[in-house]
Amino acid sequence: MISVVVPYPASNSSVRTRALHWIDRTERLRTERPDVFGPGFRSTAKVSADGPVLLLRNARRLTRGGLERRWLTAGAPGVYDLDDGLPWDDGNLPGLGRWWKRPFPRSLMARRAASAADRVVAGNDTIAAWAGEHCADVRVVPTCVEPGEYDTRDDWSIDRPPVIGWIGSTATEPYLASIAPALRTVADRLGARVEMISGPGDPPTGLSPFTTRIAWEPGIERRIATWDVGLMPLADGVYERAKCGYKLLQYAASAIPAVASPVGVNAPMLERMDGLAARTADEWIDALDAVLTEPAERRARRGGAGLGLAGAYSYDVWQDRWLDAVGW
Repeated sequence: MISVVVPYPASNSSVRTRALHWIDRTERLRTERPDVFGPGFRSTAKVSADGPVLLLRNARRLTRGGLERRWLTAGAPGVYDLDDGLPWDDGNLPGLGRWWKRPFPRSLMARRAASAADRVVAGNDTIAAWAGEHCADVRVVPTCVEPGEYDTRDDWSIDRPPVIGWIGSTATEPYLASIAPALRTVADRLGARVEMISGPGDPPTGLSPFTTRIAWEPGIERRIATWDVGLMPLADGVYERAKCGYKLLQYAASAIPAVASPVGVNAPMLERMDGLAARTADEWIDALDAVLTEPAERRARRGGAGLGLAGAYSYDVWQDRWLDAVGW
């Protein structure tokens, strides 16, 4: 039996991209569907490590790594999949520090899990370099995108108030809020509005007057193609440098231009999709103004470059490497 342990329900992007999509794609290769354990799935109390175990990130919100270590040690093989900056999250990181994290540092959990695993599947080279200090067998498999799940923009003209889009979770909304002054300037100057796809609630402070929140639901990603530009702001910290650029891949698969912080894998992705990099408030304003006022032909070239990036990060391209890495 293959056991897949996930920390969040299916609405979480990491769970979907790094576990459920792979299970759906590879099910036709097997006679038995892997058992998934975690919130919204089977109880983790029923995990039986009598075969391969694939653990995504962490088993519980509050953990010090003991449970993860037991499952990975017992798995044959025990594979730890990591796509975020948990190894650096000790509960004290700027903007991410929380009192409840400090007795249960994710950095400790990640170190114990990696040390117990037969193999670590890392989402990028930054994570792989860390994992190599704790596990002898590390494979890099990036977060992938399924291009067929996205509508593709085929008209890059803007003959209405521009729509600036962002997709994420409530946990990552502070990154969007950090560029609120720049977005306000662009909204005032061009009549632009912002659409954010995330969890329930009001838009972050400073964004309300010109922002519409849309609740995530299956298939909502097709809406991205209606946007004129996609955003991925990040802080430039050790945690953020380990992120896997999934938002940029979603914009690329939708053939829309993107503006993002050139942090971690974002920088090479932006270059490949002909996106614009922005660090300061002025750079965000200038980049958005440029991409929303340039000729449709130039925007179309950006969209075409994005489709090329999405193809390079597709599940078809990475399937054989992933199957070999997880030992299925």
